[in-house]
Amino acid sequence: MRLDGQKGENMKTYSDLINEAMNILENDDTVFTDMVNELDSWNGYADGFRCFPMDELDELFSGCTLSDFLSKLAPDFNYQDEYMIDTIYGLSSTNDMAAVYRDNVSVGELLDEIIKYKNHLYFSDSDFENLIDEIIEMKGEE
Repeated sequence: MRLDGQKGENMKTYSDLINEAMNILENDDTVFTDMVNELDSWNGYADGFRCFPMDELDELFSGCTLSDFLSKLAPDFNYQDEYMIDTIYGLSSTNDMAAVYRDNVSVGELLDEIIKYKNHLYFSDSDFENLIDEIIEMKGEE
């Protein structure tokens, strides 16, 4: 930052940083799904559409009776898929976690939540975390 308080030619605006973060969330499935999962772990953000690795099936339903478990199964459940989804409509499965999350999440809303809960989240992508830090810092300067 310049000492005279003026922005240099190459400095990004707050709007530039927000657009860059939204672009990452829209185009990088790994960052997108990691952030949805992190927010869900923190505050239940993905309630009703959270995906879990299929190898956690036994652990997730370990106290469940067989009849309760079977009542959660849906016709589209396939144990061969990579992820299971515990929804309000029952248990289903998918091989595309990002598609499930994108069907249920607004990127703008997700970014707002990431900024709001930044200190409580784990970031698997340090470049994205640095971008969020810049956004928070610039937002505080306005």
